[in-house]
Amino acid sequence: MIDFLKEHQALIVLLLPIAFTFAGAWLGAKVQAGGGVAQAKAAKEAAETAAAATLQAVREQADHAAAAAHAAALHEQRISAATNLIRADRAFGRVLHTMFRQPDAGASTPAYDELLHAWGVVQLVAPVSLTTASTRVLNAAQNLQRLAHQRGEAYRLYTQLTGVRFWVPEYEDARRAVQTLDAFRAAYAADAANMMEVHDVASAALDRLPALGTQQAAVLLGDCLEPEIGPLLDQRWREHGEAVTEFVSCARAVLSVND
Repeated sequence: MIDFLKEHQALIVLLLPIAFTFAGAWLGAKVQAGGGVAQAKAAKEAAETAAAATLQAVREQADHAAAAAHAAALHEQRISAATNLIRADRAFGRVLHTMFRQPDAGASTPAYDELLHAWGVVQLVAPVSLTTASTRVLNAAQNLQRLAHQRGEAYRLYTQLTGVRFWVPEYEDARRAVQTLDAFRAAYAADAANMMEVHDVASAALDRLPALGTQQAAVLLGDCLEPEIGPLLDQRWREHGEAVTEFVSCARAVLSVND
């Protein structure tokens, strides 16, 4: 081996730089290749992180947009529900006013059904504060409706008697009938001993009114067993107005309506 090296010493000296150069190039390429893989891996991880962040941002943006759209839709539903309840209540109120002036022509049932439907919608889409206020409106309207059904006819008949003008021939008889009805009401309220006598006097006064039927006279006499309707009717209308005012105020607060 030593002899071989001595014999080829010149060749070996010539080839060594080439070998070292090749080895260095190979080692550098290997190191560079390893660095490239690491860099590529890092770039991939960075890209995946960026993509995940972008996707999350898109999802959050979509969620915010959906929430905003839902809130806007709910706001519109609440405006519509509140508006419809107020409209239905006003329409029903006009019907109730009519029922105290003339017989019900069948308009009260659909008007009440419309109010009940509008109230139901408020119950579905509004917060508790507004649903509670809407129930007060409904209850107040129902109290008026109940009064109209129970005593509306007597109120109309009594108003007709008090409305007879003095120049009309029936004026004296109508005035006498009103006086005896008031006396019978007072006697019944006081549980007077002569209550039945006062009743008979009022009944006789009503019989002298030819335009008044037997059933209508019975209605007037029966209504005398109740307190005077005028103050009660005023109270019911006042309670209804207060309930509507409270509902409107609550609706403005819920809907963020500012002056």
